[in-house]
Amino acid sequence: MSSRKVGVVVDSTFRLDDQYVKENNIGVASLKVMIGDAEYVDGAFDPELVVKALHEHIKVKTSQPSPDLFIEAYKKQLETYDEVVCLTISKSLSGTFNSANLAQTILDDERVIVIDTESAISGSLYLTEKLIEFLNEGKSAREASVYIETLKSQGSVIFTVDNLQTLHDNGRLSRLQAAIGNILKIKPILRFRRGVLEVEQKVRGFSKAAKYLIDEVKNMIDLGKKAIVRIAFVDKSVEAKELELELFQLGDQVDVKITGYISPVVSAHVGLGGLGIYLAFE
Repeated sequence: MSSRKVGVVVDSTFRLDDQYVKENNIGVASLKVMIGDAEYVDGAFDPELVVKALHEHIKVKTSQPSPDLFIEAYKKQLETYDEVVCLTISKSLSGTFNSANLAQTILDDERVIVIDTESAISGSLYLTEKLIEFLNEGKSAREASVYIETLKSQGSVIFTVDNLQTLHDNGRLSRLQAAIGNILKIKPILRFRRGVLEVEQKVRGFSKAAKYLIDEVKNMIDLGKKAIVRIAFVDKSVEAKELELELFQLGDQVDVKITGYISPVVSAHVGLGGLGIYLAFE
């Protein structure tokens, strides 16, 4: 039986399974997605709507949760738990961390700790799962904060997209970085580690991009470590399944699973062709 004394709040970009959220009593502060003139709550609509909008070149905008949403989530958690840990998508990608922090300042309650995961997509989800396991052992919020810092140093998100224009348009990459990736049908490989996004490699074609991801997992195994792999996608569900099957064949040293669609909020900034893995070690 869990002896958890610490509540958990996350934002909707983590795309936690509804059943998991309910079973673990996790508070979720939702971002919003604007597709043309229509407004949607992240996590409460079909991600395919964003994929369709990207294909049709319809403008997709996103907005972070208000501090009020976080305050409400903190208060609800404090009805049950002694303390609260709030995890957010990397502050280098969204103002969500700032909203969560401002909410803690307004609430003026030292029992609430806000942590920037410095990650996104499956990385944030994995950190949440490990956090819940850790807290179920009766650990405190302060102990959890130290634990999360250790985990952050052990993983990164590696992904590929059709082109870098969407990332450039949203201010995530420089014009030069985007231009390099958009000529000669180059598939850019990007790595997002500790809040920093970089173009790590450029390959020709999707099959070579997939091979690069697989080789990164093999490299980790060769170092004698168990590889944790979580696969997510914007519009590459078939390719995600193929990648999962190939990684399964690497044996027991790989813990691999598909986490599903990348959050519509993140998809809007990543663009079409998005497929990636969160790669960590234990």
